[in-house]
Amino acid sequence: MNEKEFATFAMALRSYYPREKILPSDEAMDLWFMELKDIPFNIAQAGLRKWVSSNKWSPSIAEIREMATSITLGEIPDWGEAWKEVQLAIRRYGRYEARKGIESLSPLTRQAVERIGFNTLCMSENESADRANFRMIYEQLAERKKKEAQMPMTLKMLIAKVQNQNLIEDEK
Repeated sequence: MNEKEFATFAMALRSYYPREKILPSDEAMDLWFMELKDIPFNIAQAGLRKWVSSNKWSPSIAEIREMATSITLGEIPDWGEAWKEVQLAIRRYGRYEARKGIESLSPLTRQAVERIGFNTLCMSENESADRANFRMIYEQLAERKKKEAQMPMTLKMLIAKVQNQNLIEDEK
């Protein structure tokens, strides 16, 4: 979003929450703009409206980014839906067609299953433990994906640059 669109967004934010001291100075406006400018205006606006529809208090930058991400990516299926997908793939393909079974899974579910092993799940006799392990792995991957999607590209690039510099210094 550009500066003019951000000004409109900021005015809406202030209007929705008139009792709060939101964006009280030019410096605050500049900081918020810097953190939100990579979000397209229509998505930021929809995210704010989504927030306003269910929250009494104003959103933080992180909460605005979270709303925008949920609009852009859609909601990540919960682990129960993903586990159902795994069970269906196991029933349909079994260990003899493991490759097809893995390919039938959605990307996040596939990633969690690959950590455990499709054949391991097919051969296991302890579904409760498998389900618990899958849940733990899936929820961690989903949280990581969500946080990664929320982070602005400029910040990702800055972090990568710092990490690369640290690697170079460690090699010296």
